[in-house]
Amino acid sequence: MRSMKARAVVSVLVLVMVMSVSAGTRLASAVDPPAATVKVWDTATPIPPSISLGMTPGESVEDPDGLTGHGTSFPTVVTVYARGTNPGGPSGVSYWNPEGNVFVWYGKTMPGGYSLTMPVPPSSGFPGGVDINRGGGPVLAGGPCGASFGAGDVWVGGQQNEPLYVHLAGTDCFRSYATDNGLLPPTSQVFGVEVDEASGDVFLAQPWEGRISRVHPPTAEATVWNFGGSCGSGGASCGNPSYVTIDPAGRPYATVTSSVFGDGIVRVNLGADGILGTADDTISIWPIPTQPAFIRPPLFMSESEQNPNGIITADANGNIWFSESNSGKIGRLSGNEICEYTTPGLSNPQQIVTVGSGDQLQVVFTEGNGNSVSVLTQAEADQASFPNRVCTIVAAQTFSTPVVKVIARMFDEEVSPLRTAIVPTVHQVTPVGGSGIQRFSPMPNPLLSVDGTPIGDAGNGFPSGLTGVYATQRIAGAYLKGNKHFEFHSGAITAPPPGGTVPGRMTGGGRLSASDGTKVTYGFVLLCPPSRGHDALEVNWASGNRFHLEQVSSASCSDDPSISPDPPSASFDTHRGSGTGRYNGVSGYTVEWTFTDAGEPGTSDTARIVIRDAFGFIILDVSGTLEKGNNQAHDAGPR
Repeated sequence: MRSMKARAVVSVLVLVMVMSVSAGTRLASAVDPPAATVKVWDTATPIPPSISLGMTPGESVEDPDGLTGHGTSFPTVVTVYARGTNPGGPSGVSYWNPEGNVFVWYGKTMPGGYSLTMPVPPSSGFPGGVDINRGGGPVLAGGPCGASFGAGDVWVGGQQNEPLYVHLAGTDCFRSYATDNGLLPPTSQVFGVEVDEASGDVFLAQPWEGRISRVHPPTAEATVWNFGGSCGSGGASCGNPSYVTIDPAGRPYATVTSSVFGDGIVRVNLGADGILGTADDTISIWPIPTQPAFIRPPLFMSESEQNPNGIITADANGNIWFSESNSGKIGRLSGNEICEYTTPGLSNPQQIVTVGSGDQLQVVFTEGNGNSVSVLTQAEADQASFPNRVCTIVAAQTFSTPVVKVIARMFDEEVSPLRTAIVPTVHQVTPVGGSGIQRFSPMPNPLLSVDGTPIGDAGNGFPSGLTGVYATQRIAGAYLKGNKHFEFHSGAITAPPPGGTVPGRMTGGGRLSASDGTKVTYGFVLLCPPSRGHDALEVNWASGNRFHLEQVSSASCSDDPSISPDPPSASFDTHRGSGTGRYNGVSGYTVEWTFTDAGEPGTSDTARIVIRDAFGFIILDVSGTLEKGNNQAHDAGPR
């Protein structure tokens, strides 16, 4: 469903003014164009001594409730990445909080080739798709480290020898699914990954094997729908599925490239017995009117060039949406009708998400070559005419397909994370386009950033990964080639955010200097009252010193009459608290803090942080007005 990589194509960009502003700048008024405030975190900047994290980041997914439980509170964004010098492995999965500037990195894969001898795990190279189990379904016993599979687990598709792995919520435990049998050979690749919360099973698309597979996590039993030789009397292949989603009935859909039908959408149908995964299942294929819709890689391409190849997702109305990475269009399958939408400049759409429902439905997507985050409002886009909107009735063709079941090999391991805080640069981007699609381009991509100060322009960072809406008018994602993560906040996103309330909290981060000139960077999400598992504080300073909050001992939110003006939409401006945590990986240290929010843009905000060892000796004592960054107070209420 979601994607991370795409082929580089040189494009000529129309220069649009991108103005750098300080953190927290308010969006334009309702009478102005709905400009976007874009925060950019440079995750390729080395942390001491010389570790570069999160390079080549890509597919992303939102965790608005902090179900993943890896110390980033909520909202959390999950992003897979393919390059870095993390000692745990060059590629893996990261968790980060765009409000607290807190990042947690798991270097999952190891260098080297495939190995059948444990405990040496195989290498997976570039990760593919990523998805979260959002809960509401069964809790399945039999996970790694004695844990169970359930809400907050993150599933990642591999591109070489670890076709699929899962990171269990709230632990450092991983299970990888790999095998030397015909289902998942050492060269197997998984692009799309989709969790079926109703059953706890995981669907995946394997393009080179021509399969959609379903894995039952505890037993590693895999049900495989093999498209090879299924289309027509001549034994022609039904194609290579790249990304996968499921509809409300639990049926998997995938984008597919076929020598028989060209590019299309394929669905697995339940047979007469009403059970998915039995011998009477069939597949239906809808060819896409515009051909070729997807990038068709030659036999030998680098992993970073092979996909995305038609990212696909289901909306709340029961329709199937997909990005046509080659033709520069967004497609929608409704029954037997395919509508294709575009606007001038739209190029190489990448990850695609839907938000809202009914008349409020919107589709948000990134454009790689188009260097854009774009918002399609269906009610407006459906009013457009040719060539911006073309709808075609497409008759599906249905075939029988072999269904096999096998047991995939699996192994478990624990991976220790690295944690850091990064101060973002903040920019504004105005939209262009029409016909129901607003394109925010070019997306800002500083050549370098130093604690919130942008330096230079690196050009097109290739926006690729993208989340759904996790808070009002906010989504996040990643630049595949720019080695950066971003948050996008715009009034153009009118669909409502997920439901739920949060307690009063203060979020943010920044940089200040100790009395000896040492630069101290911090990021945090701290609640009032504290909530176990949802408070986060990371402090970095000097040559690689790091403090990670493990437990809050006390916390209070109050209003200081001397601080004026009050923070927007908050009845307090000061957060005081204390807790315990790890200093350079060793537990038993204590921390005390006071953070204030003196309004926007954050230039008058203050912080004090004191860290002590187990004997009470001070390790760090820093206080003052922020040199960079922003603290933000939030009252209890909807996200």
